[in-house]
This record gives sequence, structure tokens and C-alpha cells, in this order.
Amino acid sequence: MDCPKAALFDLDDTLAESFKAPSEAMVARVARLAELMPVAILSGASYERMKEEILDPILGLGKTVRLYAFPDSASIAYTLVDDAWQEAYSLAFTPEQLERIRSIIEECVSQHDIASGMPYEPQILLEKTQVRYAALGLNATEADKNTWDPDQVKRRALKTLLDQKLPECEVLIGGRTTIDITRKGVDKAYGVRWFSEYLHIPAQEMFYVGDALYEGGNDQVVISTGIQARQTSGPEETLSILDELLAIAQ
Repeated sequence: MDCPKAALFDLDDTLAESFKAPSEAMVARVARLAELMPVAILSGASYERMKEEILDPILGLGKTVRLYAFPDSASIAYTLVDDAWQEAYSLAFTPEQLERIRSIIEECVSQHDIASGMPYEPQILLEKTQVRYAALGLNATEADKNTWDPDQVKRRALKTLLDQKLPECEVLIGGRTTIDITRKGVDKAYGVRWFSEYLHIPAQEMFYVGDALYEGGNDQVVISTGIQARQTSGPEETLSILDELLAIAQ
């Protein structure tokens, strides 16, 4: 691998287990890499969760870092200026649009019943720029997340219904149990392109790590930007990838 000029990482099932905080070892490595090059976190996770679980811990190490945040599937972006986060762009829904999306998700889920038989309560999470449907809620076991919809058949069927009823939106299959909804044309590829223009670095000279670069995965869209991309099986492998990046970036 040639040394990239910037690195971007997914959060859930890449830097951390789904809906969990990254380990101290992960935080330390990402912080170290962000001392050497610009580093961005792109995730379907909310800004509040991203800030609490990885951004603040990195800044708490007291290092001078070049760190960027693209929460809610890159429908919003934050840059770090004088140790304070500033909103760089926000592609928000109106309150009326959010409620319409919630209603349509509930309607489609009732028709499809994809989470039947599971001992969890599905949740619809409304953010100003994204709506996330978590089919197994937020507290499912890792075993259940892994076995519930590994081939995405259940969520692809639900996505088909949502695409029909929400043509003005982007319906994205997330990690292992989620579906994310943003404005049309807004996804992680949008974030990569914006980041490339902001840094004046061609996407081909940047590097992306995510767990869902396979066909239909929510990371796959970044490939269209020309960015170098590496799929990871989870946080353990991501630590090894970070070690590789640190070795060539020294």
C-alpha cells in the first residue's frame, strides 16, 4: 500500500462493535494517525453518539489532530477549529418530512414484519438529517445481529417498499440490522467527494476502511469516488489496518 494523504473510517463494525464505543486501543491508534494525516469518521451514527464515543476521547488525549466527522451517513459534516466542532454543512429534513418518513417506515414494517420472532423492540431514530430504522433496537446481542439478516434479504425487501414510497430520499442498508434514510443523493460517497474538495486531495489519494464494501453494503457507494478502499471484518482487523497505515505514514 502507498501512503494515502487522508484516511476515512466507518464506525459501527469497523472501529467498534455495532452501537458500542471503540476500545481505548482503537482511540489511541486513530488519534495517532490523525497526528500524521487528516482522518474522518463517516457513519450512520448520530453526531452526539460519535462525539461521545470517539471524537471526545481522541481530543481528550491532548494531541494535535486533524479530525473530521461525517455522522448521519454524511448528511451533515463537522470540522475541528480551535478544539471546537463547527458545522460545515447540513442537509436537513423539515419536521414534516421527518414525521412523514417515520409514518412510512411504520407502514412498510407492518406490511413486511421483518423483525418478527426476535426478542427486541425495533426503533426509529429521528435525526435532523437522517432517519434510522434499527430492526433489533439498540441492545441486541452480537450473535443475534450476526445471524438475523446476514444476506440482507429482509432489509432489501423493506428497502424496495421504502424506495417506492420515498422516491425523494436515499434509502441505505446499514451495518447488520439497520436502514438509514437521507435526502436523495446523500450518502457516504457524497461525504468522500466533499472531503476531497475541502482538502484539495484527489479521492484516489485517500483511503477508506469499512465493513460493508460488498455488493449492497452501505460502504460500497464510496468505491464510485475512486478512493482506495479496504474491507474489514471488524474492529480487530481494523486495528491491524491502522498499524499498517501508521507504519507507512511515519
